[in-house]
Amino acid sequence: MLTENQKEYLLKIPADKTVKIFPYDPKISSIVQDIKDKIVNAGINLEVKFMGASALGISGQGDIDLYILCPEKDFQAYLPRLEEIFGPKVRGITIIKWQLEKDGHEIEIYLTDPNTPSMQAQIKVFEILKNDPLLLKEYESIKSSADGQSFREYMKRKYEFFNRILKLSTEPKV
Repeated sequence: MLTENQKEYLLKIPADKTVKIFPYDPKISSIVQDIKDKIVNAGINLEVKFMGASALGISGQGDIDLYILCPEKDFQAYLPRLEEIFGPKVRGITIIKWQLEKDGHEIEIYLTDPNTPSMQAQIKVFEILKNDPLLLKEYESIKSSADGQSFREYMKRKYEFFNRILKLSTEPKV
């Protein structure tokens, strides 16, 4: 089962876009540390969460997803320093995004409010996967089996998996 927002997002994905899955690259850790150091050295005292397949140490798209957690009302206080570090941004409704590339890895850095329902769900999914080896293995299998396939179908399968594990996490334990 998909949410309305997920369905809308899937429709925006070009029908001919395909997904490429790569093995986990251990060099990603040093790239992430370098970015976190730049943020700290700029005097930005916000939590930076590294999430996604690379953070879980599994196969994926080889990208790096970093989330700088900040209440939306405080975005303007941090934007000038973040723009000095990362350059031009893309502004969404409740999120600001930078896209970079380093050593062949796409990097997406988000300034996002940790209290939004979508960010809360994303953090919860990440924590579930980080702490459950069986679900993590199933997630990696979903990713690996999608190599070369439709990106839209890949995202649909990921969303269905995420929604299922979120539902399982809220069901009472018997």
